[in-house]
Amino acid sequence: MRYLLISISYKNTDIAVREKLAFDIERRERVLKTLKAGGNIDEAAMLVTCNRVELALSAFDLHGALSEALDALHNESGVDRAELDGRAHSYEDEGAARHLFSVASGLESVVVGESQIAGQFKEAFKFAFERGFAGKRLRALSDHAMRCAAAVRGGTEVGKNPVSVSSAAVAQAKALMNGNLEGKTAIVIGAGEMSRLAALYLIGAKANVVVIGRDLDKTEEFAKELGENAQAASFVKLPHLINSCELLFTATGAPHTIISSEIVESVNFNRYWFDIAVPRDIESVGEENVKIYAVDDLQSIVQTNMNLREEEGAKAFRIVGEYVENFFSWLSSLGADPLIKALRAKACRACEIELGRAVKKGVLSNDCLGGVELVLHSAFKRFLHAPTVALRLAMDKQNGETIAETVKDIFDLEGK
Repeated sequence: MRYLLISISYKNTDIAVREKLAFDIERRERVLKTLKAGGNIDEAAMLVTCNRVELALSAFDLHGALSEALDALHNESGVDRAELDGRAHSYEDEGAARHLFSVASGLESVVVGESQIAGQFKEAFKFAFERGFAGKRLRALSDHAMRCAAAVRGGTEVGKNPVSVSSAAVAQAKALMNGNLEGKTAIVIGAGEMSRLAALYLIGAKANVVVIGRDLDKTEEFAKELGENAQAASFVKLPHLINSCELLFTATGAPHTIISSEIVESVNFNRYWFDIAVPRDIESVGEENVKIYAVDDLQSIVQTNMNLREEEGAKAFRIVGEYVENFFSWLSSLGADPLIKALRAKACRACEIELGRAVKKGVLSNDCLGGVELVLHSAFKRFLHAPTVALRLAMDKQNGETIAETVKDIFDLEGK
């Protein structure tokens, strides 16, 4: 069994394609069900965020699994199969673990070190486990990934003063407002994590926030949590608000745009709208004084943050490397232990058979059987010590599986 990781992210795919791959729970379940039904994939999990789709697979055949996975994404999303083939990055075994550990640690995020990905990662694998799409192979991989992420957070400052796409959007808004948001009014649409972060950063910059949501009760509760500089508004007031305020931040989970040109009026002031949702919430409105910033437009701010964290990122990647090495050493030990146990069991069984024959032929009496049995077992234990140590070490090497098969053949341990 092999590990395969297929990655489609902001690094290799533009937002228009990522929007089509931003599957909801129902569509994710269909993809995973399709993958499990194929002949090349044993376990599957799928992480979907606004910036990436990661398919983690335990596969019988890597080439066949890759083909089946891209076919499933094509069939569900409608993205051209050839385009997926050209854009998707695939990683095998150690490479798959290294990439997945880096993703869980926030090292592959738009903003390096952001903490939001850890929760998304955990939920994605929980979803796969609870529905039977993933089992012990991916559980081991994801558990080690989460431990690695915790070590990166604890051992580096890569996540200190965490920054997100939301904070990058607020930073850009602040720059557009001559470095000061105090007293400005900003509309925040949605109650998800991205919208919440945007609202918190805006409040921190002393802006006034109007929160809009479909559920007015929940929206009012959210506004109350934000404090006296926030108020709630119903969704029906959206057309009025977007035509009266300079700043707008939106990150809903809607499958379609919620702001269209039909509700946008011409006004005599500039408006700056930050669409940090995938799929996008705002369609092209064609107004000269409306500047729309999507996720991909925030890359320059993100890149600056990445440069500032480069040194800490290097430490983090070293930690990832250590955890990948430890993970595969652990996997190798799992492969060696059953083999060693079978080898020792066969030696014990040989002792029992020969002792039984010796008693039956009168070579040994029952009175001395216990002592002779103890000596024989001690002798076999001493004899097998060096081979078992060597076998554990051999399993850490790239040809470990071949060595294991050879030992099985030599000692006739097949099926043990």
